[in-house]
Amino acid sequence: MAELSSESILAACVAIDGKGVLIEARDDAQRTDLLLRLLDRGATLVVDARTVCVRRGKTLCATVPAGTGGRVDIRGIGAVEMPNLDEAPVALAVVVLDDAPRLPEDRRTRRIAGVEIPVLALGPGEPAAPIKVEYALKAFAR
Repeated sequence: MAELSSESILAACVAIDGKGVLIEARDDAQRTDLLLRLLDRGATLVVDARTVCVRRGKTLCATVPAGTGGRVDIRGIGAVEMPNLDEAPVALAVVVLDDAPRLPEDRRTRRIAGVEIPVLALGPGEPAAPIKVEYALKAFAR
């Protein structure tokens, strides 16, 4: 069976030093919380809620669906306009879990549009979550 060359996933995406980080969570508020904390540390917005991931050779690129770029929906405030990138090469997927493992048993990956991407599991509201994301980008760099 042929692999998809693109997938639309329910995930936000930011770029840190040019590397895309997908952020997935069961709860929109948890996803937005981590997104805002990463933006506050200097990340650049790619897309807030739904990301189109496109395979280009061996690279997975996060792209912005038409008409959805340049804003973040913040609970209690509404849609806030902000600068964004149209695309970023994905280097990491972060998954916010209700109960994240203290120590991973192995390096986890997720296959998106035929490309294996490292996965970092975090608990909701972890104070050091943005810092852990930055360390994971360095540790999992390919």
